[in-house]
Amino acid sequence: MTRASHFSGPQPAPAGGSAASGRRELDLFDVVALAWAERGFIAIVFAVIFALGVAGAMLTLKTSYTAESRFLVLLNEDPTPAAAGWGDGFMLNQVMQSESELLSSEAVRRIALDTLGAETVLGEAVDGDATGAAMKVLRGGFGVSREPNSSALNASFESDDPERAALILNAIVDAYLAYREEVLIETGVTGLGVRRQQANVAVLETRAALDAFLDEHGLSNFDTEQQTSQTLVGNLAERLNGARADRDAAQAGAAALRQRLDQIPEQIELYVENGVSGRLLDLRAERASLLSRYQPGAPAVTAVEREIAALEAFVASGAAASDGQRRSGANPVRQELESELARREADARSQAVLASSLETQLRDVRSDVERLRGLETEYTRLAQNVAAAEEAAAAIAALEATAESRRAPAVGAADAVRVIDRASPPLEGSSMKKLALVASAVLAMGVAMFLGLLRGYWRTYVAAGALRRPRETGRPQDVPEPANDPYGGLPVLARIADRSA
Repeated sequence: MTRASHFSGPQPAPAGGSAASGRRELDLFDVVALAWAERGFIAIVFAVIFALGVAGAMLTLKTSYTAESRFLVLLNEDPTPAAAGWGDGFMLNQVMQSESELLSSEAVRRIALDTLGAETVLGEAVDGDATGAAMKVLRGGFGVSREPNSSALNASFESDDPERAALILNAIVDAYLAYREEVLIETGVTGLGVRRQQANVAVLETRAALDAFLDEHGLSNFDTEQQTSQTLVGNLAERLNGARADRDAAQAGAAALRQRLDQIPEQIELYVENGVSGRLLDLRAERASLLSRYQPGAPAVTAVEREIAALEAFVASGAAASDGQRRSGANPVRQELESELARREADARSQAVLASSLETQLRDVRSDVERLRGLETEYTRLAQNVAAAEEAAAAIAALEATAESRRAPAVGAADAVRVIDRASPPLEGSSMKKLALVASAVLAMGVAMFLGLLRGYWRTYVAAGALRRPRETGRPQDVPEPANDPYGGLPVLARIADRSA
């Protein structure tokens, strides 16, 4: 396998000469010879290193699953993808690059992380804040690609769990669609919504302050109670004046009645009773009875009529007025006046009590009116705050409605991105184990060969001093030149048996 002189084995170094004086360069055949001589050592080193590489690949490398999603980007109202990129708009590559940047933006990943949570992204329970680790996983596993001159984007996410890969990729795509609408379509509606919420909070706060003020002072509706109190003051004052007038009138009437009572006697003669009137009445009754039986000119009737005429003449003369039975008693006129006096005095007392009560009520109501007047400044300030907050909220709501109405026709622009395929859990995974095994084998072989050659070189040439230096003429001194060499000392590469005989 080497030069012809090497078939007899390595030659010893010249006596008295150093190893360095006999050194020469190694050729390919010397290297192969050294490797063959150390084949056992090389095999052992290769086996150890390859076993370590295999163990490391099996333990550290895991099967990864890549979920994919595709969606189409339409660049104008024409739904035909080939119609994109004309006129004054972006060219196709520029638009697709913009969409790719937007899809790969940090904001989209953060929206997806907020939607899923760090534990879902990492696939395990975490303690503390794992946002950084989760964002690192989202950055490392996500990828975007596009075919040349195509308006379709291919998004992918790689994970060790197929279900989690599809879930995370779909969340990123949804976050991209939402964030794209917010960035490209939003016309201030979100800002107005935030301002409206703030205005609503301000309205609630001002109303709460006003309600606390009313509760503190025992009021329900300041304006109504103030108006009621002022009206009540007028009513009470009017009623008080009426009660006082009725009291004074009753007292004046009672005084007049007392003066009249002083002039009227308490006892008077009621009537005088005598027998003439009774006798006259009896005769008239007797006459009527006789006329029922006799003629008017009958003697009996005539006699009764003469007697009746005589009694009537007697009564007419007044002779019977001073005679007879007399009866006296309480003067009914005085009694009627006394009853009227008692009524007038009772009315005067009741009106006096009513006037006193109305005076007390009037003082209370007037004090309440004064209290409300003192609170009116603070109430007006709080009411104005509520009115201003409500007016501001109404104005912002009107602006938001106007913005929504203006935004409504443009919302369809968000449909410029159409999802073709949503991510689904991949059925097959990819692994780097085969490549790692090949790399381990190559590395193990390289290291084993290097160590084997180094060991053979040391044992053969350095330790034994067998490496010789070539002669100045280019021919080794220790190799005798064969006699009658037809090749002039050229190296023998192979021997072929002569089978021509």
